[in-house]
Amino acid sequence: MANHDLEQAIRVATRAYDGRVDRQGEPYVAHVIRVMLAVDTDDERTVALLHDVFEWGTITLREFASAKFPKRIVDAVDALTKRRGESLAEYVERVQASRLATTVKLADLRDNALESRLDALPSKAVRKRLVTMYRETAELMGVDLDELCGRRVV
Repeated sequence: MANHDLEQAIRVATRAYDGRVDRQGEPYVAHVIRVMLAVDTDDERTVALLHDVFEWGTITLREFASAKFPKRIVDAVDALTKRRGESLAEYVERVQASRLATTVKLADLRDNALESRLDALPSKAVRKRLVTMYRETAELMGVDLDELCGRRVV
């Protein structure tokens, strides 16, 4: 049986990330698909596809609302959306208030810290800045980035 929310997330993500590329110059949708494949439940997969629609996508709040996702999905996507002027600690606290958001954020961190993605960044300075942020995020979430990734992340 098909999951309506997951199907809807695929449609929304396809629209939101159309033509968008990540820091490495790759289609942005590839990142959210990898995150989706790293989680287990349909709710987690739905949130994984949508977790960056406002930060990296081109979707409006009105378009997102028209998709009529259940509150648990909307709340998790909201928790994963960084706010302007918000500290990393405030962001992580909000993420951790949602089990769905926490699961997806950990998968997101693992994907962001993939060696192949880090190697493709435009400079060593960008890599250092991002690894520092990923490490701090993981620590605030109570995990070690190296353990989360199964290797030393540098």
